Amino acid sequence: MVSKHDFLDREIIECLNKDARLSSAVIARKLGVSKRTIHYRIKRLIDLGVLRFIAVVNPLSFGYTLAVDIFCELDVGFHHQALEEILMMPEICYVAISTGDQDISLQAMFKNGEEMQEFITHKLHQVPGMRRTKTVLIPRIIKDTYQWIPPRGTYTGLHEPGKQSGRLDGWLERRFLFR
Repeated sequence: MVSKHDFLDREIIECLNKDARLSSAVIARKLGVSKRTIHYRIKRLIDLGVLRFIAVVNPLSFGYTLAVDIFCELDVGFHHQALEEILMMPEICYVAISTGDQDISLQAMFKNGEEMQEFITHKLHQVPGMRRTKTVLIPRIIKDTYQWIPPRGTYTGLHEPGKQSGRLDGWLERRFLFR
């Protein structure tokens, strides 16, 4: 079942997405609602599995300056075995089952091109069932997956700014209509 979330939830999510260390008091001041309301909403979002707090590592701080997407084509019947091995590789930071020409989509981090070449040639191509790979160099990541927020149309409850209803909460007016 999909939970219903309103625009206050979205604003809280947006604040925490930018800085997960923000206190309920700071978010409450920013949005013009009570600290208790923010605290309750954050707890509810966590309990529903909407939010989870994690530490995001900056690969550059460890010297990993080269990111690549790798699209893998596997022989039939090797998906499970290949995935088990791929998931154990520390260079891999993202793994997904894909459709179309490729079976698995990966993202990996390296310190340089030599490391990348060594990994693809001597490690990834040794995975059982690996038929071929296609590697795409990523010069710069503009938006990462952890930065994604559901679009405004996803939120329900209170009306979206500009759509009048019988009731328009003060926080909504302050937040959207008087920018």
